[in-house]
Amino acid sequence: MSIIARWLRMSVFMKVFLGFLIVALPLYGTSLSTTWKAGSTISSETQSSTHSKLQFFLEYLKDELQNVNQMLVALNNDPDLPSLMLMQDTKLTYEVLQLSNQIQSKMNIVYYSSDYITDVFLLLPRSGKQLSVNKGGLAQIEDSKRGFLNRHIGKFSMMDRFIDNNSITYTIAITHNDETEVSYLLGVEISQSKILESLKKYDADDKYHTFLVDNASKRYVGREYLTNADKVIYETLKESPELKKIEWNGVRYMVQSSKDQFFTVISYVEEGQVLGSVNRIRNSFWILAAVSFAFLFVYSLLIFQQIHKPLNRLVRTMKAVEKGDVNVYIPNLKEDEFGYVYRQFNRMVGQLRNLIEEVLENKIRMQQAQLKQLQSQINPHFLFNCFYIGYRMAKSGEMENVAKLCKYLGDYFRFVTQRSEQDVLLEEEIKYTSTYLEIQLLRFSNKLSYQAEMEEGLGQTVVPGLIIQPLVENALLHGIEKVNRPGQIIICIRRRGAYISVEVKDNGPGMEEEALHQLTATLNQSVNDTNHCGLWNVHWRLKHTFGEGSGLRIRNLEEGGLCVSFEVPASSMKFGEIA
Repeated sequence: MSIIARWLRMSVFMKVFLGFLIVALPLYGTSLSTTWKAGSTISSETQSSTHSKLQFFLEYLKDELQNVNQMLVALNNDPDLPSLMLMQDTKLTYEVLQLSNQIQSKMNIVYYSSDYITDVFLLLPRSGKQLSVNKGGLAQIEDSKRGFLNRHIGKFSMMDRFIDNNSITYTIAITHNDETEVSYLLGVEISQSKILESLKKYDADDKYHTFLVDNASKRYVGREYLTNADKVIYETLKESPELKKIEWNGVRYMVQSSKDQFFTVISYVEEGQVLGSVNRIRNSFWILAAVSFAFLFVYSLLIFQQIHKPLNRLVRTMKAVEKGDVNVYIPNLKEDEFGYVYRQFNRMVGQLRNLIEEVLENKIRMQQAQLKQLQSQINPHFLFNCFYIGYRMAKSGEMENVAKLCKYLGDYFRFVTQRSEQDVLLEEEIKYTSTYLEIQLLRFSNKLSYQAEMEEGLGQTVVPGLIIQPLVENALLHGIEKVNRPGQIIICIRRRGAYISVEVKDNGPGMEEEALHQLTATLNQSVNDTNHCGLWNVHWRLKHTFGEGSGLRIRNLEEGGLCVSFEVPASSMKFGEIA
């Protein structure tokens, strides 16, 4: 369907509303584009600024560490160190103390040269002594510092760098005996926490999460515990260092990283914290868009209320009439054009209602006439079969059975002639159906048996008279007579929810599926010219009495034979009458 065709099929209200919306959409699009571009610009500028700060910090840290290394090298070249090393085996004399004080004064100069330095120390392994700024004077070598000595054994380079949980230590060692023994070791300890404190100065708002990683050992500097976000972002940047935004656990982060030969510094922040003002502008835009959308809706509704509302009322009423409700009426409160249309419509519906009532009355009279005709067809059909059975027994000399047959016929037709009503109780219907079966027992002798089972409390249910006997007769003619074994007919009456089910079963040959479908189609025809006259009569009497949804159901039984059944709505019945 083309766009023009769809437009023509729309209601007047939708056309007006969409017209206003088409005009407003370019304004919405321009505002949204501007807001989105502003957010992208702020994000880009923020990332650029953060990257510059991180790069500046790394340059500053690199210069500080180089300065510390140069001071350490200069201290190592001081002539007092070899002198003190040669005097390791000497007892503590005035000359040794004086030399130690001179070296410690120079160590203090190194100590105060950088805010990052927490200690400067000298280890003399042969004498087991150490000289430290923090400890002051000669003392025994601490266990925590002996590991530095072992790191230089067998190592060609004089300098080494070691990172633990609290500090970064730079050491210079002089070895002898083919580098298997350390003569002395000079070291500088740098505080990791002070490095991080200086790094935090670059984030005045304390929005960013920043951490430092040593490139050689892959250890986190100054951070004993890292958050899950820290670890995820670091691992992600190792695989894709060019990423500027990372999403984790439903949160988007803006990330920046910078790297030199020793360290990698990583900084990240939740995007919402940086773009908070932009997000507020975007939210305001959506609120404004929603308000304006509602305004357009209300404005369109107000403009066309005088046209759309009465037109819609007329359309709804016409649809109700289309579905069969002819009792509708449109109140006429106006004297305009719609008032005239309403009056003409009400007049038309009134005429239609009168016409339907006349047609319905004629249909009911025709159904009642047809119902009487259907019932009148049953009695002659049954009487004909009974006389035929009596004739056969009289010919064969079964006079006692002829007498029984006449008695049964008298009982049966006494019931038929003394009841002028169309409907009977189920217990009476079963009684006279049993009388019919007794007549058939005279005919079939030992070949036929029957059972009539009815659930307690259902005998007072009202059904059309002679509704079960034709089903039994059909079972005899088309089931029992066609087999050479003892036949059985079972009448079963049970309550099933809101219905009372009546089933007539036989153990005959049943029916082929094609023949069964053809019989079902024949029952639903309004005219019958087949030999299933009894079933067809019962089927249509049920439909006339209980409505289109009722009627006979025919199916083959799994154990063999045929089952003909129907259901009576128990909720629509009362004693003595059908509601």
